[in-house]
Amino acid sequence: MMKARTVRASAYIIPFVCLLMLARVLPDAGPALAHDQGDCVLPLGVTPLADPSVTAQQVEDGSGSLKEFALAARERFGIETQTIETLEQVAHFVCRVRQEGSPWHSGSTYLVRLTPEGRVYEHAKNQALSGRLLNPLIYGEILYGLGVEPTVLANLASPDPAVAARAGAAVFATLSQGPDAAFDATTPVPGLRPGIPDASGYAAVYVAAPSPLPIILIAGFDLNETHLIEEELDYGDPAVTARDVVDRETLKAFVTQAGEWFISFLEAGDFSGAWRARSTARDPNGPWIHGSVYIYILELSTNLILFHGAFPDRYELRPLVPTVRDEVTGEFILPQVIEAALNSPEEGGFVEYYFDDPTDDTDSADVPKVGYARLFRAEMPSADGDVFTIDYIVGSGFYGRAPDVVARGPGTVVEAAVLGDAVEGLDVAFSRAIAGRQSDYTWRTVTDAAGLLSLTISSADGVSGYYRARATNADGEVVGRWSSIPLNVNQRQVLELTLGGGARVVRVEALAASGPDAAAKPAFAAETLPEASGLAPNSPNPFNSATLITYHLSSPGPVKLVIYNVLGQPVRTLVDETRGAGTYHVRWDARDDGGALLSTGVYIAHLSYPGGAQNQRLLYLK
Repeated sequence: MMKARTVRASAYIIPFVCLLMLARVLPDAGPALAHDQGDCVLPLGVTPLADPSVTAQQVEDGSGSLKEFALAARERFGIETQTIETLEQVAHFVCRVRQEGSPWHSGSTYLVRLTPEGRVYEHAKNQALSGRLLNPLIYGEILYGLGVEPTVLANLASPDPAVAARAGAAVFATLSQGPDAAFDATTPVPGLRPGIPDASGYAAVYVAAPSPLPIILIAGFDLNETHLIEEELDYGDPAVTARDVVDRETLKAFVTQAGEWFISFLEAGDFSGAWRARSTARDPNGPWIHGSVYIYILELSTNLILFHGAFPDRYELRPLVPTVRDEVTGEFILPQVIEAALNSPEEGGFVEYYFDDPTDDTDSADVPKVGYARLFRAEMPSADGDVFTIDYIVGSGFYGRAPDVVARGPGTVVEAAVLGDAVEGLDVAFSRAIAGRQSDYTWRTVTDAAGLLSLTISSADGVSGYYRARATNADGEVVGRWSSIPLNVNQRQVLELTLGGGARVVRVEALAASGPDAAAKPAFAAETLPEASGLAPNSPNPFNSATLITYHLSSPGPVKLVIYNVLGQPVRTLVDETRGAGTYHVRWDARDDGGALLSTGVYIAHLSYPGGAQNQRLLYLK
């Protein structure tokens, strides 16, 4: 009969959270005070992470080779895995390895760690790719370079489970010897595989002592979405999805399902399933994330964020320290979340707070956020017959509603022309587009014989942001829908809305006054032409879903607006046509010309216009 005892969660949850795979029980420790080392929290009394003897910067400037960097990193990883004792140290170690500008990460030189099955264990540049499986053609090239026999590689794909298992054991045995080698899958191999762009680098294997698990360190491989494969994902079939979260009841059901789903993998010892669950929970087309509704998991004893569904590079594997305050009460938000979960371990608890997220232009401190958190415990059997318990908090939240108040003046004036057939007498209503909130279509008006409309939007919730609109006819049928309409406070904004769903901002101008006379200007009146051509600051910046790029033309002529990556390669052409003088707005959704979502990073907006050109940096954070 197994005996139960409780230990630090970190010993057995580490494989699940992409931390170092330590197989020993870490000692209990009280909350550690800390100071900052750059953006990385270093517990007091802990020696800072030693730099590799050859750094990423040296590889970038040519004074060190990729092989030297990979071997130096392997040596340091081997030492650190034997000396790290707490999750705080692990978090600091992982943070430094991922920190841009550190000796571990410079430009395109950084580290990717792979499990023996070829799954991304940690990605220093884009942690959102963690849990994904590397293209077998690339991984086969890496394994071949590390000494795995071709017949073994072929048998990995055998339909016979016994043959595949023996091949996997042979791979494990080879990797356990700690080999290293360069690899290059960019050159085609006739009859085997095509050339794969950018798939080259240097691989070095270390064993995560005292565990026998070999980890493959990859340096110089700028691994992105195109190098991974799409797997069949098990979403767990939740009855309430992130899209369904609109109130406290649905939020509670959503979080409860998520906690039970994660526990099922841990208690079954299915760590491969737990790895896949990470990418599943981040899939924008899946049930676990929608807009501002997503899952986070917090390790209770250290306040370490083990998983973050929306911003893994910014928050994942970092302590969630109490620095964010409620903008109404002034109290720290984090302790309230933890207290809500601990006060009722079986039921969890709700927290309502006010906070204006500076990275979200649809957010406002006037709108309350409703959060729900609950304590979960997983019991996991170990090889020696003990049962280890893991305590963690699972939470999520959604945008609530501000209390009804008297409108505060004409926030913004909207004038639009509805284009199409039968556009007279349509009831057109606008609603603020906030993720997790049902559309209420508060502001409405009726089109005239030409399909023109004019209305004023004013709200204590704040006006600036993206809006939805819909048009209904006299029979109550919805004949037109529009989304992602950017509106800003204290502006007159002229739109063209086609019944097919197209929405275009014709021009924007400042309101001359905030009183009743501000709306007296006739619809589609002449605008004041810009004095100079060029780009205005995009908003928001940084952004995580879309940003609005504004540009001015002082004279008519050909205009081209192109997005480039940091390598100078064009990824998206937004405008390429002749336009008249005026102010224009273009929404970019971080996708390339083929519709594929781009990776996190810096991009350049390049505007060319009659008589000149201008660049502007855009920071995209998934």
